[in-house]
Amino acid sequence: MIAGLLAIIALSVSFIGCAGPERAQSLDEKAQDIYESLMCPLCPGQTIAQSQSELSAQMRAIVRERLEQGETKEQILRFFVERYGEQVLAAPPPKGFNLIAWLGPFIGLAAGIVVIWFLVRKWARRGKKSPPAPVTPTPHGPHDERYRRQLEEDLKEFGDRGFR
Repeated sequence: MIAGLLAIIALSVSFIGCAGPERAQSLDEKAQDIYESLMCPLCPGQTIAQSQSELSAQMRAIVRERLEQGETKEQILRFFVERYGEQVLAAPPPKGFNLIAWLGPFIGLAAGIVVIWFLVRKWARRGKKSPPAPVTPTPHGPHDERYRRQLEEDLKEFGDRGFR
């Protein structure tokens, strides 16, 4: 019984000991996620995770501090939006004019699929067309006999000359 109680205590202590680093790692992961969600106001095209500016370092410190105080990602992002505006977000919210940035790729993809579908249908219909009818000789008219005689005379004259 004492051995069982000691085993339970030992397992409890090991779980508590493992929970501390896991919480810190989780805090680091949350901080990194937020760093990548915020753009540096000074460095065009860089998040605060990428930027080496002093302002980005200060923003990272604020993120870390607020996470340690128990704030959520949404609360922290809202704080920075209130301070710097929506342009500080790496992924703008899908509303208003930003909706074009969110829907544009899908609309373009849909338009491309429609164009390809119409082209494939057009090419398929072109392939189904029957070949043109063979050319049939027309009935001889009054001038055909004259041309045939002239051709025979020219060929006879050419054959008489030979290939010299």
